Amino acid sequence: MLTATGVGLLPRDEPNRARAYLKARGYARLDALANLLMLIDRVQIDAQFTGADYMMQSEIIRASITGFVRGAQVIDERKIIIEGQEAVQVTVGTAMYGKDGLSRLLLRPSPADPAPAAPEPPLPRIELLAPNVPAPDTPVVEGNYTGLIIDARGLKVQPAMAPRILKADGTPIYGVGNFDLDKVVEQGLASYYRDMDAARADKRAGNNPLIVRPIGVYRRAVATTDVVLSDADTAKLLAEDAKTRFLRQLKVVFVVD
Repeated sequence: MLTATGVGLLPRDEPNRARAYLKARGYARLDALANLLMLIDRVQIDAQFTGADYMMQSEIIRASITGFVRGAQVIDERKIIIEGQEAVQVTVGTAMYGKDGLSRLLLRPSPADPAPAAPEPPLPRIELLAPNVPAPDTPVVEGNYTGLIIDARGLKVQPAMAPRILKADGTPIYGVGNFDLDKVVEQGLASYYRDMDAARADKRAGNNPLIVRPIGVYRRAVATTDVVLSDADTAKLLAEDAKTRFLRQLKVVFVVD
């Protein structure tokens, strides 16, 4: 869920307290919707684009998201006191994924003509933080893995709607490909947790997840959302996935700081 809160003061010049409350509630809801739109601006879609980038590049997407925000549901409402004056606090929320979620607007389109970006400061795109272990001649397939957990703690990886998993040479092995787009919109490409036990409990991981530690990341000035696996772990991951197809089923979980 994405949630945002707004506040509206009860007008002191309204003698009817019920009407004053409704006015304040209306102000608070509009304030919350404006805050929700600003929050969507900052949603990290992938390593390059945020929600604001998509809205700047397409009038259609901007209009769609604005309309989407107007339909956000009120999930909490309460009266509060601010510096001695009565006010109404309203919290609105919307789902990130699912048929009514934000993903149907941000994961389906891709900017056809990206706006020119400001030059980024020089960065090592692929930043390896551990040695790249070469792949064995023949990966040993253990089989029966039910999902993948990427233990990215300590790598300053940020959650994103469309993260990628890369080989040490930068070749993508997850995050691109012939996925079922409806399934991506419904579930997203990955779940994120800050605790390994919580990650293991996610239904994406299943009861026997393959746990892999990245050897590095793909850094951008905008965000670091993509991780890099060693050649050995890549070979094992692809060999295991060939047997159980957990990547195709989007059964990927990240553990981040």
